[in-house]
Amino acid sequence: MRSATANQANARTGIAHSSTLRHGMRRIAIALVFAVFLIAPLASAQKAIDITPDYIVGIKLSMTKAKATRLLAKPVRVDRLEDGYERLVSGRQKVEVYFRKGAKGVVVVTTWNRTLKTDEGIGPCSSVAALKRTYGKQLQPFRQGGKVIAYRLGNLVFTAEGGKRVGVVALGRGTAANYVALNAPECV
Repeated sequence: MRSATANQANARTGIAHSSTLRHGMRRIAIALVFAVFLIAPLASAQKAIDITPDYIVGIKLSMTKAKATRLLAKPVRVDRLEDGYERLVSGRQKVEVYFRKGAKGVVVVTTWNRTLKTDEGIGPCSSVAALKRTYGKQLQPFRQGGKVIAYRLGNLVFTAEGGKRVGVVALGRGTAANYVALNAPECV
């Protein structure tokens, strides 16, 4: 007669197999991994809103230069412009931030980045038809030479020089923001 193996001896005495415990743990671990893989796409599908009436890529009006610089993708170029303006440019992010001598913090933020959108999905390179369909009577046209060249929605400016698509989205107050937006690089 053969001697009993350790597993057979444990089975006779009622001691649970350690392999059964490991097998159960393995099943739990696999289930957790699958749960993470199933939930991750849902979380990543909820894209952050990059353009709102309060900020563009997190940069708000009146924000300090130091804070705005931290939010821009590097490298950041600094331009000194006429009429007391200074501009930070992130070419990689396709965002410009304007400051003006005598004003507190950021005065205008512009973007021509086609991947940045409002909650409603409107941004640079969107069609003007989609802009009008989405915001309708809330839009205030900005005319120059009898033509509509931009639309204002609160603090947001959507340039539409060609009349077919949005070239730039800007955040700023007053007509100066319209002119800054009209002179910023356009979505291509």
